Amino acid sequence: MESTELEKDSVIHNSADSRLYFFDNLRAFVIVVVIIFHAAIGYMSPPPEWWYVVDTQKHQIFNLFVMNTDVFIMPILFFIAGYFALPAIQKKGTFAFWQEKKLRIIIPWIVGVLFFAPAITYMIWYSRTNTPPEYVSYLTNIFFSSATFNHAHYWFLGDLLWFFLLLTAVYNMNPLTLKRKTEPIIPGLGFFLLFGVVTGITFFIANLFFHADAWFSKFVVISFQPTRLLLCLGYFALGVYGWRNLWFTKSGYHPRLSCWLSAALSMLLIFTAYRMINVTTESITLKAGHALVHSFFCLTAVFAIIGLFKKYCNSKVYLWRRLSANSYSIYYIHQFVLLPIAYLVQKIELNIWIKYLLVSVISVILCFLVSEYIIGRAFCIGRNKIQGKGLITKHR
Repeated sequence: MESTELEKDSVIHNSADSRLYFFDNLRAFVIVVVIIFHAAIGYMSPPPEWWYVVDTQKHQIFNLFVMNTDVFIMPILFFIAGYFALPAIQKKGTFAFWQEKKLRIIIPWIVGVLFFAPAITYMIWYSRTNTPPEYVSYLTNIFFSSATFNHAHYWFLGDLLWFFLLLTAVYNMNPLTLKRKTEPIIPGLGFFLLFGVVTGITFFIANLFFHADAWFSKFVVISFQPTRLLLCLGYFALGVYGWRNLWFTKSGYHPRLSCWLSAALSMLLIFTAYRMINVTTESITLKAGHALVHSFFCLTAVFAIIGLFKKYCNSKVYLWRRLSANSYSIYYIHQFVLLPIAYLVQKIELNIWIKYLLVSVISVILCFLVSEYIIGRAFCIGRNKIQGKGLITKHR
């Protein structure tokens, strides 16, 4: 089976370092959370107008789940990507690194944006009206020529691509500046407070010009949330910084679970209360408060979850390994599995919790089965044929 990009890069450590299985497992867990997160959006009360399939049943609990989960799930993925990006560049070299990224990031991103995102967005019309527009007419007159244009969930690949380009440029200017330390540097409380304040400032400045949850999509190749772009870049850079300073190595920095978990639970309550009390944050003061509680809830949640997985999920249990090996393709295809299921049960009167649970569980299981037994095997067959013709060789 095809392994994930994280699995390929996570073996790149000093010889003294052990395999960081918890990062593999954490990434797989976050991808599963992304699926149940996207399933929950259709049950929000009220649901966002731009969501693809909206159920007839709604509950405000889903608003809280979506609002809180949205803060930290993608920063975790950017942190992990940053942690393994620099050693991959240093070991493979810039050319080989980008040859791999061309196949695993650039081409899937382009295909996703040009062909799959329009089909996903078409579900807005298909699921809401009895006479949706013809697909060709929709493409030319609606999707590519109006405010409905978006990258769907493939925005993550696009932003990751730009972050990789930035890191490569910095590395090529002076490789020695990004060389790994020989002795670990342990960050103190002041370091994390500064990081939280800086990422909060980037959120606040963007929020002066854009709504906190707004998306910006232009020129086909750009799609991001203005308030989150520099925050996500910050977590990518923090991952790079962590690898350089030997975090998670034997003598390096390890998040203290009790402290981070206590802080995360406290910030969860503060963030939730702030957002519920201040439904609209129009004033400068409220925007500043929103930026700070968002930033510090994100920071504490990211490191609390990393700490949890490092302590309790740092293993190569078979289910984790298979989920990890399929996490990339599961993320890539999950909307094509989730949305049809949500559409099929859209108008069925059933207990809302049972319905949501069924949609989420069936979507996760089907995504895994399709990835493991269809995509994975098809890739292996294709790769074996290419190898049989002598077009590619394996390197040890």
